[in-house]
Amino acid sequence: MGNHQKLLNPFTWLTREIRTRKVLPYIPCLETHIDIGCGPEKYLLKKSPCRIRIGFDQQAGQPLSDTIPAQNNSADCITLLASIEHLDCPEAIIRECHRIIKKDGKLIITTPKAAGRWLMKIYHPGYELSEGPHQRYYNLDSMEVLLKGLFKINTYQAFMLGFNQLFICSKI
Repeated sequence: MGNHQKLLNPFTWLTREIRTRKVLPYIPCLETHIDIGCGPEKYLLKKSPCRIRIGFDQQAGQPLSDTIPAQNNSADCITLLASIEHLDCPEAIIRECHRIIKKDGKLIITTPKAAGRWLMKIYHPGYELSEGPHQRYYNLDSMEVLLKGLFKINTYQAFMLGFNQLFICSKI
């Protein structure tokens, strides 16, 4: 059959599209956008208004442990859409984001709420096998603890019937 892309579960496609539409208005039309956990399709990056678009993803064979191969103060925007909850060491990745992002850059994070676990089990029973397990769930308070001293949350919104959340952050 040759080269073919893995077909996405309709739930995965829909949630990816909703997240993308939610964050696109917050991505500045500047130089460099780095997407951590971009997925093999690089879905958000294909729609990014930035000129330079760089993606990192564990599923694409790029393990994210404690370093991100990018220069200091080089990114205008860093996104983590539905990826921070999958990381073994989110503290190290957030420190790396702080190192990489420009002084006036934006860090944009989406992550599901713990209350949404049951919904994923119904609509996508094999989610953890295909996308990887969730290591932890966040809420506004735990995200503030994770970002403390590095980023300030400027905007917080729940979306997708309250099962997902958006954090727009600036570097401290």
